[in-house]
Amino acid sequence: MQAVYSLPTDVSLASHGLGGFDELPSVDVIVPSFNEDPRTLSECLASIAGQEYGGRLQVYLVDDGSENREALRLVHEAFARDPRFNILLLPQNVGKRKAQIAAIRRSAGDMVLNVDSDTILASDVIRKLVPKMQDAAVGAAMGQLTARNRNDSWLTRLIDMEYWLACNEERAAQARFGAVMCCCGPCVMYRR
Repeated sequence: MQAVYSLPTDVSLASHGLGGFDELPSVDVIVPSFNEDPRTLSECLASIAGQEYGGRLQVYLVDDGSENREALRLVHEAFARDPRFNILLLPQNVGKRKAQIAAIRRSAGDMVLNVDSDTILASDVIRKLVPKMQDAAVGAAMGQLTARNRNDSWLTRLIDMEYWLACNEERAAQARFGAVMCCCGPCVMYRR
């Protein structure tokens, strides 16, 4: 299992007014999930539910035909009680991208935040990503990623180092040339 945290950045809505928006934009969080450990998924969804964001927030959990759906049932039921959460149960596995598309088609928010089902967000991630999107030239913004189990082995330390390099060096170098090729999937926000 590879789990990551998305850590806070140094930007706040207070320092940017409302981040160039007349009002806070609505944010739809898309969480595709396939055969996720129930505890890991619950931690992910709880971190989304606990976001410190004053705008409208909707969450779309897409169970992509998980074989352990019965084990996940209690997690689905617990979060379905929150009116912000929408649980989509796909009848069979169609893959991460198609699961994301299924949720995006149902969503209507101004911003879409894709979050992997093993990602735990710091409580201010959405509040700090939204101002990054104030510039119309910015098509996506991502959180700083840190492997939660980074100290477990040499492999997890390498994974954590790769996240750091991807987030801080590669994307910064690409930005200097005006063409960031991609944002890391565990926590990335797009404008609709």
